[in-house]
Amino acid sequence: MTVGGLPGAGKTTVAKKVAEELGIKHVNIGEIFRGLAEARAMTLEEFGVYAQKNPDVDKSIDAKTIELAKAGGVLLEGRLTGPMLKRNGVQAFQVWLDAPLKVRAERVAKRDGLSFASAVAATQAREKVEWDRYFDIYGIDLRDTSGYDAVIDTSEKTPEAIAKEIVAAAKKRK
Repeated sequence: MTVGGLPGAGKTTVAKKVAEELGIKHVNIGEIFRGLAEARAMTLEEFGVYAQKNPDVDKSIDAKTIELAKAGGVLLEGRLTGPMLKRNGVQAFQVWLDAPLKVRAERVAKRDGLSFASAVAATQAREKVEWDRYFDIYGIDLRDTSGYDAVIDTSEKTPEAIAKEIVAAAKKRK
């Protein structure tokens, strides 16, 4: 299973709940990227620009993602996990979580201890770098959610309700 979405959509909160409910391992691919950024003393935005100029960063993360997916019994959380697995012939139930920028920025501000204005600016900057990078490297437009099995607006639902919806849809698909 994959869970993707833009910053602040609720990916991590929901993915943890879904993995727990299904009794499978949760792997946050974004944490791998964050760790690489921290190792270089860069912000996510700075490391995103670096990764855009150095495609080997994403290629190494991709290889790890595919390896984990092929092993099975895992929920992979990340913006590119769904399309990445599909391109490599790995079957997975794919979920995209979405919410309006205002809602996502409020969540990012709370999570990261930022002002709302700073969270909006940081979120928009990060999304621009990521959209450009993913399109340049993979030809993937993150705004195209047509390949997902479920697209859920998280703005008006609790994480628990979203997790239940995903678990029910995944079980129904089996």
